[in-house]
Amino acid sequence: MVPAILAPIEPLSFDDLPLGGEWTTRRRTISDSEIALFAGVAGDFSPLSIEAAPGHARVAPPALLVAVAVGLGTIDMPVPSVEEWAWLNWKFPRPVHAGDTIYARWTLTQKRPPIGGAPNSIVVWRVDVLTADGVLCAEGEVGAKVRRHLGARDRERVQEAVAPAGAAPAAVASAPRRRRRRRPAGANGTLPEPPVVAAPPASAAKPERAAGAPRRRRRRRPAGAAARDGESAGASVSAAEPRPAPAPAAAQPTASATERGGLSGVIRRLRQPRRT
Repeated sequence: MVPAILAPIEPLSFDDLPLGGEWTTRRRTISDSEIALFAGVAGDFSPLSIEAAPGHARVAPPALLVAVAVGLGTIDMPVPSVEEWAWLNWKFPRPVHAGDTIYARWTLTQKRPPIGGAPNSIVVWRVDVLTADGVLCAEGEVGAKVRRHLGARDRERVQEAVAPAGAAPAAVASAPRRRRRRRPAGANGTLPEPPVVAAPPASAAKPERAAGAPRRRRRRRPAGAAARDGESAGASVSAAEPRPAPAPAAAQPTASATERGGLSGVIRRLRQPRRT
């Protein structure tokens, strides 16, 4: 029979982690030898880590408290399927000495919504490390990028996001191509020639302007404005000087009177006696 501590553990996905869940771990006593071994493994030979004040036990390094809290969490809380860790905002209000017993309390405070069909998303735990008498000695946040349990639709989104920019999506590649409509061929299999458009006559062609400075276009005034200006000008002239009365039109001789005068003049000249 396999011991329970060695039984296979299946990591939980992002969707299976309960938001607001809280787990309290078992207790562990920090020994003097563990502090010395941790200082040797980490290479932390600072007097604050390897020396103890007279009459006091050696102080555990803060990094050791974080490592112990994480180790206790992996035993007594659901194990997530983590891709990346992040340690945030840790504080150590009270030192832990050799011989003190501590435990950790993990609380899942955040589950950030996944972006589109991303294969993972971010969760955040609040971790409180307390001594046996309930005094807080360390606190902070642990963030992790946890894998999601993807369905068929989410897998398609991930594949489309991961596909290279030059590759066409599967839906687009499988779509039938639209055939280009061909132009009808002639009797011998050749394309018909386009119709010839006759050039306009030379007289109808617009005369070209002489090269030189461009002609300045005269700005036209609106018809209403011109009429108003004319009315105002006429009104001012009529107010200043009276208009003269129109002269009577001269009577023009009619065609019959002209013909009579011409014929009578000829007869009168014929009746005059000739001078010798």
